[in-house]
Amino acid sequence: MEPEIKIRHATLKDIGALLAVQRQAPEAGRWSEEDYVGFLPAEDTLFLLAEENSADRVVAFLLGRLVGEDMEVLNLAVLPEQRRRGIGRGLLEEALAQGRAQGARQCWLELRASNAGALAFYRAQGFEESQRRPRYYRQPEEDAIVCVRHLAAEVPP
Repeated sequence: MEPEIKIRHATLKDIGALLAVQRQAPEAGRWSEEDYVGFLPAEDTLFLLAEENSADRVVAFLLGRLVGEDMEVLNLAVLPEQRRRGIGRGLLEEALAQGRAQGARQCWLELRASNAGALAFYRAQGFEESQRRPRYYRQPEEDAIVCVRHLAAEVPP
């Protein structure tokens, strides 16, 4: 039987566990401890994590923010051995629900053009490619794909 997953808001005490997840997810954004600490207390931040109920072990997280009627997913990471269990989708759905409740009308995100798995995941979640940003990423240099999902017309679950 698979362990049950709960989603909750991250706190400063969770930063070490979030960094551990990030280290094991090479396609996730490379954020520093200071970056996360700077985002956590902000009112416009959506910082969620998924943990196993049985072990209180963090297995995934999502960092987003709200700016007016826009929501942005800044980073999403799931431990490799926890993928394909719906955890990333659950985090995204919860973030979108919270964003919608706070007035977000669309959600934006960007990802590396080479990250085919993430692009397929976001398309399956209703995101559409909006534009490309040439040579946006460094180390290695790569285009970014900007995706959007329109929330204004959606009926909350």
